[in-house]
Amino acid sequence: MADDDVMVWHPADVLSDRPNLHEKSALIILNQPLELRESFYRRVWDNSTLRVAADGGANRIHELVTSSSQKLELDLVVGDLDSLLPEVRDYWTEEHVKIEHDPDQFSTDFTKAVKHIWTAERKDPINIVALGGLGGRVDQGISVLHHLYMFQKSYDSGKMYLLSSECVTFVLKSGKHKIKAQASFQGVRLNKHVGVIPLKEPSRITTKGLEWDVADWETEFGGQVSTSNHVVEEWVTIETTKDVIFTIDFEISPEDLARPSQDNVKP
Repeated sequence: MADDDVMVWHPADVLSDRPNLHEKSALIILNQPLELRESFYRRVWDNSTLRVAADGGANRIHELVTSSSQKLELDLVVGDLDSLLPEVRDYWTEEHVKIEHDPDQFSTDFTKAVKHIWTAERKDPINIVALGGLGGRVDQGISVLHHLYMFQKSYDSGKMYLLSSECVTFVLKSGKHKIKAQASFQGVRLNKHVGVIPLKEPSRITTKGLEWDVADWETEFGGQVSTSNHVVEEWVTIETTKDVIFTIDFEISPEDLARPSQDNVKP
């Protein structure tokens, strides 16, 4: 939480084997391939008090649970449901999961899931971990980053993390941030590669704790952009004049790296 106008981040907590280490969180599963084993995603599930599949995200979880021996529970499937497979809908219905049809064509399924969690009626902040990849099609990856940026207008409702199979990404609002960039849990640890990326507009950033620290450094698309920097201290501080994206990769145990995939199997 904020401490003397410094926003403190514990990104590794979303992968902790000790649920809800610092802050409560909800989970959104996007319609993206889940490329790691169930044991990896189990950590994220156990850290979440609410699990919502955004339309076709329910297909992805169904594939994962049917290829493993354990269940990953859902609380809700929400969206226009044009991607939800009939057999998957039957499966979640039998599991007593609520399926909510929202036909609004002017909002994405990601948006609908976020609105369900960050409602006006919710009194206490709750973080959101959005489970979805940045790999594959470039336009889809940019769309996910666009939504991440768009949703994080403030931290009043909570923080949002985008968790892919390789990294965790979040928005640093203008101001000063302190990030625990060296942390590990059972079989998972944050790695050293980071990026600080402006999306909407140019910013000036000052960093401490990176191999190539900068002071009052202007960054913008078409100019200088900080990618492939390295963490050298446990805590990294970043001060930014405008909102930027922060991303850090992680390492996981070999047994979590791959699982049998059904993506290319034809009936």
